[in-house]
Amino acid sequence: MGSEAKAMLAGADVADVIMAPAADMFEQGVKLQVLRRGTMFGPRAGQLYELYRTYPSLEAIPDARRTRLEREILHAPVADIWARTEAFWRERDPAELAKAQADPKHRMALVFRWYLGNASRWAIDGDATRKLDYQIWCGPAMGAFNRWTTGSFLAEPSHRTVVQVARNLLEGAAVITRAHQLRTFGVAVPARAFAFAPRNLT
Repeated sequence: MGSEAKAMLAGADVADVIMAPAADMFEQGVKLQVLRRGTMFGPRAGQLYELYRTYPSLEAIPDARRTRLEREILHAPVADIWARTEAFWRERDPAELAKAQADPKHRMALVFRWYLGNASRWAIDGDATRKLDYQIWCGPAMGAFNRWTTGSFLAEPSHRTVVQVARNLLEGAAVITRAHQLRTFGVAVPARAFAFAPRNLT
């Protein structure tokens, strides 16, 4: 994941998430949680699904809405996006192209899924030109983690290695569990014993 995307995740709070259509199950209306703060992916992906539900084909989309779609979301003419989509499916699964030729609505879905699929890639690659389109999978737990790390060395994204995060979570769980056990045995345990602060556990 690019440094920009990591910084965006590190700045997320509990409520900074939104539901958006999933690329692989777009037609079924399946949604997943993504980061809302700092990106327009959620609302834009929602607009694509609304267009898909409303119109039978790309050609049926009114000119004004189509122009806005090309300018604000796709950043290219629909025809260009279809050409890229067609090239992709020709190598991956030509049956999808046959289905798209027979069903204009499926063709529209494939074009919209181009955006949904690439949005996560832009975030991973750190494509600054598509920052507002970053699709970053994220739930409220990310915000809770950020609150927990506030003021600690783990507040800095570059310090959030898998090892450090895992060690702090395990150490914190052990410390709090131990404090809870002592309290159940009747020991007077101060409240601060239940507030484990992240630290560098090397």
